[in-house]
Amino acid sequence: MSKKRDDSYFAAGRRRKKKYMMIIIPIIIAVAAAGTAGAVLYQPAPVMAISGVECHRAEQLNYHVHSHLDVFVDGQKQEIPASIGILSSPSCLYWLHTHDTAGLVHIEAPQSKEFTLGQFLDIWNQTRDSSGLLSSVSNKNATAYVNGEPFRGDYRGVQLKSLEEIVLAFGKPPADIPKGYKFTVPA
Repeated sequence: MSKKRDDSYFAAGRRRKKKYMMIIIPIIIAVAAAGTAGAVLYQPAPVMAISGVECHRAEQLNYHVHSHLDVFVDGQKQEIPASIGILSSPSCLYWLHTHDTAGLVHIEAPQSKEFTLGQFLDIWNQTRDSSGLLSSVSNKNATAYVNGEPFRGDYRGVQLKSLEEIVLAFGKPPADIPKGYKFTVPA
């Protein structure tokens, strides 16, 4: 016994909707799958390392310590820019960076490693020296101090260690060299 097709007005509308749905649903699924695959497979262009320090999309917290840096030019304290080593496009953070103008250098790397003031200055120069401070002092003698004591050797070789106060004086040093910094973040 064959079933007779319902040719009513309402049945024709249901058949038309079913036909459209059989076309539209696979298209929606294909577009969603392509969008998901694109989001999963998308890798932003890699950012070149600066002086061996890489830039990653997320903070690296396996090795996370802080040093403090004060910079003086002819005895006058200079502000350390915020967001040294933090890029917005492409979004990434170098293992050595600042978040604000307090002079706190965040050292956040995938593993324990020695980093130097020279590496931080190179990152500063390439990511946030819009004021031209670093280029303006290139002809001045530089002296470094660690926890108030003069550093012997090239100032670029000062190691960035946990909870240390580093002073970099270009030209005439200040009358009082800071000997420490009150760290309020975890070491």
